[in-house]
Amino acid sequence: MALAGADPEACADALIGLAADALGVGRFAVSATLLTRADTVLDAAGLPADVANRLAVRRGWVAAELAMFSGEAATAVDCAQQAVESARAGGSARHQVKSEVVLAAALCSAGAAERARDVGAEALVTTGRLGLIPLRWALACLLIDIGSVTFSTRQLREIRDICADQVRRAGGTWRPA
Repeated sequence: MALAGADPEACADALIGLAADALGVGRFAVSATLLTRADTVLDAAGLPADVANRLAVRRGWVAAELAMFSGEAATAVDCAQQAVESARAGGSARHQVKSEVVLAAALCSAGAAERARDVGAEALVTTGRLGLIPLRWALACLLIDIGSVTFSTRQLREIRDICADQVRRAGGTWRPA
Protein backbone atom coordinates (compact mmCIF):
# COMPACT_ATOMS: atom_id res chain seq x y z
CA MET A 1 0.00 0.00 0.00
CA ALA A 2 2.82 2.39 0.80
CA LEU A 3 4.17 1.98 -2.72
CA ALA A 4 0.75 2.70 -4.24
CA GLY A 5 0.91 6.25 -2.91
CA ALA A 6 -1.66 8.50 -4.54
CA ASP A 7 -2.07 6.30 -7.63
CA PRO A 8 -5.72 5.14 -7.49
CA GLU A 9 -5.16 2.17 -9.82
CA ALA A 10 -2.27 0.86 -7.73
CA CYS A 11 -4.14 1.55 -4.50
CA ALA A 12 -7.32 -0.25 -5.64
CA ASP A 13 -5.26 -3.13 -7.04
CA ALA A 14 -3.40 -3.47 -3.74
CA LEU A 15 -6.59 -3.32 -1.68
CA ILE A 16 -8.27 -6.00 -3.81
CA GLY A 17 -5.15 -8.18 -3.57
CA LEU A 18 -5.00 -7.74 0.20
CA ALA A 19 -8.71 -8.59 0.41
CA ALA A 20 -8.00 -11.83 -1.47
CA ASP A 21 -5.09 -12.59 0.84
CA ALA A 22 -7.23 -11.95 3.94
CA LEU A 23 -9.91 -14.22 2.54
CA GLY A 24 -7.35 -16.95 1.96
CA VAL A 25 -6.43 -17.03 5.64
CA GLY A 26 -10.02 -16.88 6.90
CA ARG A 27 -10.10 -13.20 7.84
CA PHE A 28 -13.48 -12.54 6.28
CA ALA A 29 -14.25 -9.25 8.07
CA VAL A 30 -10.86 -7.85 7.05
CA SER A 31 -11.47 -8.96 3.47
CA ALA A 32 -14.86 -7.23 3.41
CA THR A 33 -13.37 -4.04 4.88
CA LEU A 34 -10.61 -4.01 2.27
CA LEU A 35 -13.14 -4.46 -0.55
CA THR A 36 -15.13 -1.52 0.82
CA ARG A 37 -11.97 0.58 0.86
CA ALA A 38 -11.24 -0.48 -2.72
CA ASP A 39 -14.76 0.56 -3.72
CA THR A 40 -14.19 4.00 -2.22
CA VAL A 41 -10.97 4.41 -4.20
CA LEU A 42 -12.58 3.15 -7.41
CA ASP A 43 -15.64 5.38 -7.04
CA ALA A 44 -13.47 8.49 -6.72
CA ALA A 45 -10.78 7.56 -9.23
CA GLY A 46 -12.17 8.23 -12.69
CA LEU A 47 -9.93 5.52 -14.16
CA PRO A 48 -9.79 4.71 -17.88
CA ALA A 49 -12.47 2.20 -18.87
CA ASP A 50 -10.06 -0.69 -19.47
CA VAL A 51 -8.39 -0.23 -16.08
CA ALA A 52 -11.71 0.15 -14.26
CA ASN A 53 -12.98 -2.97 -16.01
CA ARG A 54 -9.95 -5.08 -15.04
CA LEU A 55 -10.27 -3.99 -11.42
CA ALA A 56 -14.02 -4.67 -11.47
CA VAL A 57 -13.35 -8.23 -12.66
CA ARG A 58 -10.78 -8.88 -9.93
CA ARG A 59 -13.01 -7.28 -7.30
CA GLY A 60 -15.89 -9.48 -8.48
CA TRP A 61 -13.83 -12.64 -7.99
CA VAL A 62 -12.90 -11.72 -4.44
CA ALA A 63 -16.42 -10.58 -3.56
CA ALA A 64 -17.89 -13.82 -4.93
CA GLU A 65 -15.38 -15.92 -3.02
CA LEU A 66 -16.03 -13.96 0.17
CA ALA A 67 -19.77 -14.47 -0.27
CA MET A 68 -19.27 -18.22 -0.80
CA PHE A 69 -17.17 -18.53 2.34
CA SER A 70 -19.69 -16.45 4.27
CA GLY A 71 -22.63 -18.65 3.25
CA GLU A 72 -24.20 -16.00 1.00
CA ALA A 73 -24.69 -18.11 -2.11
CA ALA A 74 -27.03 -15.75 -3.98
CA THR A 75 -24.62 -12.86 -3.49
CA ALA A 76 -21.77 -15.09 -4.65
CA VAL A 77 -23.60 -15.90 -7.88
CA ASP A 78 -24.45 -12.23 -8.47
CA CYS A 79 -20.84 -11.12 -7.92
CA ALA A 80 -19.48 -13.92 -10.10
CA GLN A 81 -21.97 -13.16 -12.88
CA GLN A 82 -20.96 -9.49 -12.79
CA ALA A 83 -17.31 -10.56 -13.07
CA VAL A 84 -18.18 -12.71 -16.10
CA GLU A 85 -19.94 -9.79 -17.78
CA SER A 86 -17.10 -7.37 -17.00
CA ALA A 87 -14.52 -9.88 -18.24
CA ARG A 88 -16.36 -10.34 -21.52
CA ALA A 89 -16.37 -6.57 -22.01
CA GLY A 90 -12.67 -6.37 -21.16
CA GLY A 91 -11.39 -8.82 -23.72
CA SER A 92 -8.88 -10.79 -21.60
CA ALA A 93 -9.40 -14.49 -22.33
CA ARG A 94 -7.81 -15.47 -19.01
CA HIS A 95 -10.08 -13.12 -17.07
CA GLN A 96 -13.09 -14.51 -18.91
CA VAL A 97 -12.21 -18.11 -18.08
CA LYS A 98 -11.28 -17.38 -14.46
CA SER A 99 -14.59 -15.55 -14.07
CA GLU A 100 -16.37 -18.65 -15.35
CA VAL A 101 -14.44 -20.80 -12.85
CA VAL A 102 -15.60 -18.52 -10.03
CA LEU A 103 -19.16 -18.57 -11.40
CA ALA A 104 -19.19 -22.38 -11.54
CA ALA A 105 -18.06 -22.54 -7.91
CA ALA A 106 -20.63 -19.93 -6.88
CA LEU A 107 -23.36 -21.88 -8.64
CA CYS A 108 -22.29 -24.98 -6.69
CA SER A 109 -22.56 -23.03 -3.45
CA ALA A 110 -26.08 -22.01 -4.47
CA GLY A 111 -27.10 -25.60 -5.19
CA ALA A 112 -27.33 -25.01 -8.95
CA ALA A 113 -25.21 -28.04 -9.83
CA GLU A 114 -26.58 -28.52 -13.34
CA ARG A 115 -25.76 -24.97 -14.39
CA ALA A 116 -22.38 -25.25 -12.62
CA ARG A 117 -21.65 -28.39 -14.66
CA ASP A 118 -22.48 -26.60 -17.91
CA VAL A 119 -20.39 -23.52 -17.09
CA GLY A 120 -17.54 -25.68 -15.80
CA ALA A 121 -17.47 -28.03 -18.78
CA GLU A 122 -17.44 -25.17 -21.27
CA ALA A 123 -14.68 -23.41 -19.35
CA LEU A 124 -12.68 -26.65 -19.15
CA VAL A 125 -12.65 -26.87 -22.94
CA THR A 126 -11.52 -23.24 -23.15
CA THR A 127 -8.71 -23.76 -20.64
CA GLY A 128 -7.44 -26.66 -22.72
CA ARG A 129 -7.49 -24.58 -25.88
CA LEU A 130 -5.70 -21.65 -24.20
CA GLY A 131 -3.27 -23.69 -22.07
CA LEU A 132 -4.49 -22.22 -18.77
CA ILE A 133 -3.19 -25.10 -16.66
CA PRO A 134 -4.01 -24.02 -13.06
CA LEU A 135 -7.55 -23.01 -14.06
CA ARG A 136 -7.95 -26.29 -15.96
CA TRP A 137 -6.84 -28.19 -12.84
CA ALA A 138 -9.36 -26.31 -10.69
CA LEU A 139 -12.20 -27.00 -13.11
CA ALA A 140 -11.32 -30.69 -13.38
CA CYS A 141 -11.41 -30.92 -9.57
CA LEU A 142 -14.75 -29.12 -9.40
CA LEU A 143 -16.28 -31.34 -12.08
CA ILE A 144 -14.96 -34.49 -10.39
CA ASP A 145 -16.82 -33.40 -7.25
CA ILE A 146 -20.13 -32.47 -8.90
CA GLY A 147 -20.08 -34.83 -11.86
CA SER A 148 -20.12 -34.01 -15.54
CA VAL A 149 -22.25 -35.13 -18.45
CA THR A 150 -19.56 -33.98 -20.88
CA PHE A 151 -16.50 -35.67 -19.36
CA SER A 152 -16.16 -38.99 -17.58
CA THR A 153 -14.67 -39.11 -14.09
CA ARG A 154 -11.69 -40.95 -15.58
CA GLN A 155 -11.14 -38.16 -18.13
CA LEU A 156 -11.41 -35.49 -15.44
CA ARG A 157 -8.92 -37.28 -13.18
CA GLU A 158 -6.53 -37.61 -16.08
CA ILE A 159 -6.85 -33.88 -16.86
CA ARG A 160 -6.32 -33.03 -13.19
CA ASP A 161 -3.23 -35.22 -12.92
CA ILE A 162 -1.72 -34.00 -16.20
CA CYS A 163 -2.18 -30.39 -15.08
CA ALA A 164 -0.49 -31.08 -11.75
CA ASP A 165 2.39 -32.80 -13.56
CA GLN A 166 2.78 -29.84 -15.93
CA VAL A 167 3.02 -27.44 -12.99
CA ARG A 168 5.65 -29.64 -11.34
CA ARG A 169 7.67 -29.97 -14.55
CA ALA A 170 7.63 -26.18 -14.91
CA GLY A 171 9.21 -25.88 -11.46
CA GLY A 172 6.11 -25.36 -9.38
CA THR A 173 5.40 -27.05 -6.11
CA TRP A 174 2.10 -28.88 -6.23
CA ARG A 175 0.53 -30.03 -3.02
CA PRO A 176 -2.90 -31.52 -3.66
CA ALA A 177 -5.35 -31.33 -0.79
